[in-house]
Amino acid sequence: MTSGLTRRQWMKGAALAGTTAAVAGPGLVRPAQAAGTNLMVVQWGAAWIDVSKKIVAPYEKETGDRIAWELHAGGAMAIVAKIKPNWPNVPYHVISCWDPVFSAMIKEDWLEPVSVAEMPNLKEIPEIFFQKNAKGQLMSVPLSTAGAFWGYRKDLVDKPIESIEQLLEPRFKGKICVPYPVNLTGLLLVTLAMQRGGDERNVEPGWEFLKELAKRGNIGRVINNNSEFINAMSAGDVSVAFFNNGGWSVVKDRFPVTILNRLKDNKGFLYNEGFGILKSDRTEAAKRFANHFARADVNEMYNIPLGSGPTNPKAKVGEKAADFYYTPDELAQYAHVADFGYLSAQVNDWAKRWETEIVPLLRA
Repeated sequence: MTSGLTRRQWMKGAALAGTTAAVAGPGLVRPAQAAGTNLMVVQWGAAWIDVSKKIVAPYEKETGDRIAWELHAGGAMAIVAKIKPNWPNVPYHVISCWDPVFSAMIKEDWLEPVSVAEMPNLKEIPEIFFQKNAKGQLMSVPLSTAGAFWGYRKDLVDKPIESIEQLLEPRFKGKICVPYPVNLTGLLLVTLAMQRGGDERNVEPGWEFLKELAKRGNIGRVINNNSEFINAMSAGDVSVAFFNNGGWSVVKDRFPVTILNRLKDNKGFLYNEGFGILKSDRTEAAKRFANHFARADVNEMYNIPLGSGPTNPKAKVGEKAADFYYTPDELAQYAHVADFGYLSAQVNDWAKRWETEIVPLLRA
């Protein structure tokens, strides 16, 4: 759910009960070989691990710490299922994850609170990006910001869209592409609800809006993933959609696109990826490691290859992130960070309701 780069496992980690695999190479060593403080970090594959290697090599020389890596296997929540039956006997110290996974780990009480006093680079990061516990403590180290937005192909839409309400117009019959409700953790319903005065805890206005779109035949395609979204928008059968910035970035490389992230009456929906510090006997080193990634120049180096926006406002924003990035002054006006813990608990029921209330209208 983040950038357009696919999180694919390019090396399997061993089972928790067995030997934990690590990526060999400069600055990436096996725990048994390491001197000083050893940390095991779970990271995504592809561009995430590639850029992390570059960042970690000089960090290890500077601090004497040694970092070993295991790569995520499967979907974002797979790491939670892997840790839960073994907690607290797990080999991990830092987990790279995004907001719904942070919420799940906070609920399980696995994460160590973080603070500016211990990690001074966090002082630069806007508070809206942090996940918090019930006590209001900061529980995540946000490194990348991404989101889900309405947008359209300018070559297929005859006049600019200035309000989401315009999607009910006859000119959009069969032209709107939307994600299945479970995708994007139900943000489709939230954006439609907020258009009519609701929010994630009051999605009834969103259901009514969705029914209106379906009854008028304006929903032309329902997609489940980035590939389906990119194919649908590239084919030209649909021209307007709500999806993540990663998918939009690919479409934008091929066609003229407008991202509707600064509308007066509808916000962009942000989510963040970063590090969670697991409770362990190595939290001091883990926080030192995460604090390094939050430093402006490192945050910039980390995000540009990912096509994500930096969370440190002093970091340069890459070209692929520019269309959806908000400055700190714009966040309150244009951005919404949903309660992903709450959304995760609702999406299964929303999926059932979609099948009974929306699918029949799409088939009519």
